[in-house]
Amino acid sequence: MQEQPDAGSVLPQSGGPLSQYSTAQLLRFLIPSLIGVMLFLVPFEINGKSNILIAYVIDYINDVVKPMMVPVTVGVATIPSLLTLLVTFSALKKNPNRFIQLFNPGLGWTTVRVIGAVLMVMTYWKIGPEWIWHRNTGGVMLYDVGPVVLAIYFLSAILLPLLTDYGLMEFVGSLVSRGFEKLFGLPGRAAVDCMASWLAASSVGIILTTQQYRQGFYTSREACVIATNFSIVSIAYSYLLLKLIGMEHVFVPWYIAVAITGLLCALIVPKLPPLRGKPNAYNPVVGKQLKTDRREGEGLFALGLRRAIERADTAPSIFAQVRHGVHVSMDIAISVYPAMMLIGCLGLAVVEFTPLFKYMAIPLVPYMELLQLPEAEKAAPALLAGMVDSIMPSILGANIQSEVTRFVMVGVAVNQIIFFTEAAILLIRADIGLKLRDLLMIYVLRVLVSLPILALLGHLIVG
Repeated sequence: MQEQPDAGSVLPQSGGPLSQYSTAQLLRFLIPSLIGVMLFLVPFEINGKSNILIAYVIDYINDVVKPMMVPVTVGVATIPSLLTLLVTFSALKKNPNRFIQLFNPGLGWTTVRVIGAVLMVMTYWKIGPEWIWHRNTGGVMLYDVGPVVLAIYFLSAILLPLLTDYGLMEFVGSLVSRGFEKLFGLPGRAAVDCMASWLAASSVGIILTTQQYRQGFYTSREACVIATNFSIVSIAYSYLLLKLIGMEHVFVPWYIAVAITGLLCALIVPKLPPLRGKPNAYNPVVGKQLKTDRREGEGLFALGLRRAIERADTAPSIFAQVRHGVHVSMDIAISVYPAMMLIGCLGLAVVEFTPLFKYMAIPLVPYMELLQLPEAEKAAPALLAGMVDSIMPSILGANIQSEVTRFVMVGVAVNQIIFFTEAAILLIRADIGLKLRDLLMIYVLRVLVSLPILALLGHLIVG
């Protein structure tokens, strides 16, 4: 619903909106917010490559510590898993200390952590069956995926409050609230969420959405819709996927096609089960924190600025933000890493060593042929392998001759959002109301909706 002015509260009329606040108040809102925008939302060209600053920082960290990244990845998976065993099966599990409780996730997650850590060690030392440590199974998770997402998790959790806690989301949300509400039925602040996902990484968007739900700014349904419809992989990673399949020469029109497809999916998929049935209820721990306090005669700019200033005034100290960010990043890393290894290793082993995906793809072949996509029998299994990891369609489909088919495959891989080596695990762990069956249904819907849109655009652009 659109906000209506509160007739009982009148905005002071003297001076412009900026004159109502002190310089200190404005700077407390502007400085952290602008730093956050520069880090997460503004592309820069450095050394001939265009990317956002946080991506350069992540790449720099990975390059500097590259010789140690794989051992660090193994350590992040195994050491917390051993501590989890210690806490779970000792009196420490009753200790209320927040740090200790990170290692008391319950029996189910303890099992996942331990199995994932064992698989990580087996892959690192090449112990046991080859299907576990093969370069295209456990090796992908250990050498390709794990080191990259490690820096993303830590930096995102620590730096994302620059976007969320100092008023930027209140300001932008107020300005675009009408458009977002009319198009997607979402609060305007979700626009920042979407931009962070598209320009940074899908995990960044999911973490941001989860934080907003936990703080009472999204309902369960809103958080589920945002996380499963806007948290696509970043522009930089999209370029990598397209380059792997030899199509980087059409990146700009291809990405425009991906964006159009993503917007149409965001309009269609939330109106279907399971998202349609998610409750419009806020986190019961904190209740609704989203304000509907527009004053009589108050324009959208003045409303956004006032909300931003109020939010910045109540923001925790930098020390508290960093401490909370470290706690969140540790929780994500020690839970997601082993689970990512477990699901990724098993899923990629199924792709590499069994014909399961070929059988699963049989119903998809006539659908792709109806859309006049050549080599559908080869493309369909590769496309479905994106369920395991979004990089798989590019790896498995690199030998497909048809440019239109490759164009569509990688577009669907970007738009599907749900892949089980990272996004799906984060979404289940986030506890915003999504179950495994929900994610599978959403994945199928997004593939079925994306295919005809991208097929049409693919035929127009490269056909």
